[in-house]
Parts: sequence; C-alpha cells; structure tokens
Amino acid sequence: MPNWTKILNHPFFNMGFFLFVRQVTKNMDLDNSSYIGAIRGLYLGSQLLVIVLSFYLMSVIRKKNDTTPLRFVEPGAQNWDGSEKADTLINTTNMDYDIADVEKQLKQGFTAIAIVAFLHLKFGYVQPLLIQSIMGFKTFFMTKEARIHLFNGKTSSGELRRPFRVEGPFSMVSEKRQPKTDKGSIKKAEKALKAQ
Repeated sequence: MPNWTKILNHPFFNMGFFLFVRQVTKNMDLDNSSYIGAIRGLYLGSQLLVIVLSFYLMSVIRKKNDTTPLRFVEPGAQNWDGSEKADTLINTTNMDYDIADVEKQLKQGFTAIAIVAFLHLKFGYVQPLLIQSIMGFKTFFMTKEARIHLFNGKTSSGELRRPFRVEGPFSMVSEKRQPKTDKGSIKKAEKALKAQ
C-alpha cells in the first residue's frame, strides 16, 4: 500500500497538480466578469474554512492538554555574515509546542493569502485563486499536528515524533539545522545558558 502522506507532500506532486489545474483551466474563460466573483468567493470561503479548521485544531490540542515535558536544543540561526548564533535550549510541553506550530502555520497561511491577493488584484491572475482554494486544504490536513490530533497519528517514532524535523524545499535542510534531543546537546546548552 502506498504511503499517501509522502506522495501528497512530495514537491513533484505539487508541481504536477499545478500543471494539471493549469491545463484544465486553460480552456475556461476565467477573465469573464461573471466567473470572477464566484472564483473569489470560492477562494475566500476555502481560506476562511482553513482558518476555522486551524482554530478547531488548536481547541482539540488544548482539550487533550498533553503536558508531557519536551526539551530540545534549537540550533542557532545563521547571521547574514555567515556566523551562527548560539543554540537555544527549549523547555516546553507537547501542547504548547503543537499550538505554537499551528500558529506558525496560520501565519504562513496569512502570508500566502496576501501574496495571492496581490497577484490577483495587481496583475489580474485568476488561476492562483483556484489552485490555492484546493491547496489550502491539502496543506492543512498534511500538517503534522492535524495528522496527530485529527487522524490519531503515532508520535512515538517517525516523522510525527516531537520535536519535528525542519523541512525545506526538496529536503535540502542540513542535519546541523535539525532540533537536537540527545542528552549531550541539552547539557551543553544548559552549560552555555549558565555561563551567560
């Protein structure tokens, strides 16, 4: 049986989906003013529904109230000059970690809405409205929090284990940028914190 999560999250799926929708909508008269209102309504309705689903997901997380402690070292970000900031020791709970991640997804969603609105209003592009009407749901349901809390994903091992791996385009994030959970890294960060 294929792993649908890996298939749907693969960058080539997104590119294939984009090309498919582009070919389907190529023959439609999207510039017709009678369609634009309906397409805008579809886009705004779908984005509003994704926002409502995100707040529902946060309420589910709060209702579960998983106060299991979560300690890890977040690697320091790289400065513009190439130097690196110090690693940060994070002490939190699973609930707080998941809520912070859902809030981060919400902020990314608002950024995407702003970009699509700019493309549509400034340049008159209509296809991004159609594509993002569907991709917003895919993005929401493929988040690790939705898979854990709505679809009862197992967090003991694999990609749903907290802290989540940092993901980049085409999986090009180095291991140095991943959160560290080993005791040696945590003790090193604690010593650095005490030395300050």
